[in-house]
Amino acid sequence: MSNHNQRSLAHVVNRLLMAVCLGGFCALLVGCGSAVSSGSNTALTGFDLVHMTDDMAAKISASSSVNAAIQTGGPLVIVVEPVENQLTGEILPHGQAEAFTARVRVLLAQHEPDRFTWVMNRDEYLDLRQQELGRDLGPSPDAINPQYALTATFSSLTQEDADRRSEYYLCVYKLTDLQKGTLLWTDKYELKKNVVKGFLD
Repeated sequence: MSNHNQRSLAHVVNRLLMAVCLGGFCALLVGCGSAVSSGSNTALTGFDLVHMTDDMAAKISASSSVNAAIQTGGPLVIVVEPVENQLTGEILPHGQAEAFTARVRVLLAQHEPDRFTWVMNRDEYLDLRQQELGRDLGPSPDAINPQYALTATFSSLTQEDADRRSEYYLCVYKLTDLQKGTLLWTDKYELKKNVVKGFLD
């Protein structure tokens, strides 16, 4: 993917990230790979997006199986899909569902451009083509066959009583070999949020 295309993708994800940050409560996160926060909202926020995708990008980069595949066959050709939403108590808008995987792509494209080649998924390509006519979006996704798919599934468990509400999130990321149907890499990010009922009134 050309530098111009990477900048275009980075611009789109930055806009999504800004929307997520403005729409959520900025919670204080602790740790890497899992986090606990307390505040007035149990929804996912922009801070969650940053911490989670930083963690996942670093783990993909450090993965022994990913590094072995790159050493054997060269840069991995990857298509990125929006998050599959299995949350019980929260609706994940389409923009957020894209941002939680697209930011991993942008981080790796910026810091390790020689190790990964990114293919835009068809829906994203068509959306951008409709919104930004005249801009170079690169080849159509139909013209390139990706080797791998980066996907994520978010699920949650809600616990609530008269005094407080808590939300446990399990966010599983996968890098799947599309030809073999096998997992090259997978990892998870766990997050628990607590809120006192008075804040919700």
